[in-house]
Amino acid sequence: MIINKYRLFVFSLLPLFLITTIRSQPVEDSLRPSIYFQASTYTGYLYAHHRSMVYFIENYTRGAQLRVGWRFNGSSDWEKAYRYPSAGVGYMISDFGNPCMLGYGHAAFGYLDIPIIETNRFVWNYNLGAGLAYVSKKFHLTTNPNNIAIGSHINSFLLITSGIEYRPTNKTTLGLDFGLNHYSNGNIAMPNWGLNTFFVMFGAKQKLDDRQKLSNATVSKATKKWENLIHFGVGYKEIRPIDGTKNFAADLHYTIRRRFSHTNSWGGGVDLLYDGSMRKSIKYSAGEYYLAHDSICNPSFVRNFSPACHANWSMHFGKITFNIQMGLYFYNALDRIYFNRWILEVDVTQQISLMVALKSHLGSADHIEVGLVWKLNGCFNK
Repeated sequence: MIINKYRLFVFSLLPLFLITTIRSQPVEDSLRPSIYFQASTYTGYLYAHHRSMVYFIENYTRGAQLRVGWRFNGSSDWEKAYRYPSAGVGYMISDFGNPCMLGYGHAAFGYLDIPIIETNRFVWNYNLGAGLAYVSKKFHLTTNPNNIAIGSHINSFLLITSGIEYRPTNKTTLGLDFGLNHYSNGNIAMPNWGLNTFFVMFGAKQKLDDRQKLSNATVSKATKKWENLIHFGVGYKEIRPIDGTKNFAADLHYTIRRRFSHTNSWGGGVDLLYDGSMRKSIKYSAGEYYLAHDSICNPSFVRNFSPACHANWSMHFGKITFNIQMGLYFYNALDRIYFNRWILEVDVTQQISLMVALKSHLGSADHIEVGLVWKLNGCFNK
């Protein structure tokens, strides 16, 4: 199961997590965020997830990363439930192992670093990061026709790692991580196979001070309550055959979910999906890899709509909620059965959230959406 196939552009708003979830700290130095700087270097290989990309691989990839971050002190229940995570912002550069064709990737991202096991000197953690990236070389019909991986300079960026940290002193930490980074535009521009690098990374972080004390208060009991939500999102997509046409897509769905802890909830709902590229897809399929004439195939406007249902699982990080949904079509003009949806919600008020989402069909990205979430009966106590 390769992450690149899911095009998790939905994490692109994750840096908002760093603004919206940090609450005012008491004035005592021991309770202020423990700020640190981190520098790392890595090497790895570009994964050829399509056979046509094998010739891209010329050398091992190389790159570097800089971060500034801080550790939460446990002033909120979700912080204690996630074992006092760290968050911050970073910059990563990569040469993809073939800078002549693929150029360099420059990514700015937010991240969340969550401990799994922690002692005085050692930490085993996992790290989730995402943001926006600039890829210096993209597909061009005349100047760079062989780059069929990336069709736009601006792309989404995803970073997933897990590793071990060792603290030789209270302020200094050495780390060894294994992970994956991913660049793609979510089918906003074709081609869009995406660029994926598996890597090993070594780095060091330095805290500005070591006066922070973590709260040892007991986690309060989570309020178990049903929540009703309406999501509405819109987006654009490009499909084959490539002709530069951007097709409008929209998604309206209702979800009911129940919080069973400070960090997770589950639920389900119903959907009404609109895909403006459906007519072109039907004509392309009917013409067997060319667009059939209207006299042969002329789909009606109604076939752009697909009713569906979905199951939902959510992870909660204060004012941020990340949802993973598995859907089932009641009807789809292309006879598709399943779909996935990845949604990031950022609370603006108790009733309204901003949303960015990615819809995919198991192993293939479909399109990116942005929109709003309306909570019909308020929000959970966080």
